[in-house]
Amino acid sequence: MSVRPEGGGEDRSAAEREREARRAYRERNAERISAGKRAWRERNQEHVRAYRAAYNAEHREEVLAKKREYSARDTARKAAERRRKQSKQASSKKYYEAHKAEHREYTRQWQARKRAEDPEAYRARRAKAQRRWWETHKDEYNAKLRAQHREDPAPKRTAARAYYAAHAEQVKAKKRAYYAANREKVLAGNRAWKEREKRRLAAGLPPRRIRTTPAAERRTNTAAADAFFARTRTPEEIAALRRKPQAGVELLEATPPELVAAFERDSKRLRIEHALATDGSYANRQLAAEARRQLAAQQRAARREQRDAAENARLDAIGKQINDRLRHRDAPRQRHHLDPDPAAPHPMLNPNTTMGMNR
Repeated sequence: MSVRPEGGGEDRSAAEREREARRAYRERNAERISAGKRAWRERNQEHVRAYRAAYNAEHREEVLAKKREYSARDTARKAAERRRKQSKQASSKKYYEAHKAEHREYTRQWQARKRAEDPEAYRARRAKAQRRWWETHKDEYNAKLRAQHREDPAPKRTAARAYYAAHAEQVKAKKRAYYAANREKVLAGNRAWKEREKRRLAAGLPPRRIRTTPAAERRTNTAAADAFFARTRTPEEIAALRRKPQAGVELLEATPPELVAAFERDSKRLRIEHALATDGSYANRQLAAEARRQLAAQQRAARREQRDAAENARLDAIGKQINDRLRHRDAPRQRHHLDPDPAAPHPMLNPNTTMGMNR
């Protein structure tokens, strides 16, 4: 027969009540407890970091094993999620291909129903969706438009001419408003263009004119280049090229040295002018060079002052030695035999005495 300890049930009930009270307190004050723990960690970051480093060093194998286990689980989870997503996309695509007409009809009906229920909300929702799509795909869409324009610029030009013919006054008013709001920017761009054209003309270069080659002409040129460089020449053609008469060396005249020197001088000058006009880093280099020159001048001045100070100190020392050797000094005052202190005043100079007739 077993003996049950007295009061065991009451102790367990008290412990359970205490645990329940603690759990209820944690649930009621979850945010406050989390904020307190977070504040403590922020105040004791160094302590937490040192504790973690000590724990990792002491339980290195256990920590590494847990990391490997977590990495394996995470990799498997990501792979399963990726397979599930791919399978779902393939299934959705397959279903859409099989029911494309039905899906489009359902979409049209849904849009018509929503438009009829609340036109304003429908337009706002559509505008929001279009803005979200544009923010996500604007780079891709602009690249597609640029490629289409490069291949065939005629449709865009035709549309631009038609729009200008129908909205000429609006376009002009918009340009005038932009010029009024950005006058300095427009004038700065015009000045930069004029200066660039002046430099080109001064360098003997033709005016900058860019003409876009049509897509058909580009394809023709590419095909002609491929046909020319990729074709195989026959031995007869190679022999004919080798037998082609060459100009004799005696017919060639050397370029005069003064022309070569002038060409090299002008080329260097033009390259320098072009670099100074187009590369903004040269301005920074010029400022850095000026700063280095000023620093070097200050250092030279400081070294000059140090040398002058050392030379003046040397001359002062020499002059002091000469003065000490040549100066005539007075004989020192003889000490009185009754005066214990030569610097003390004479006793007869003090009339306030308490002795004799003056008391």
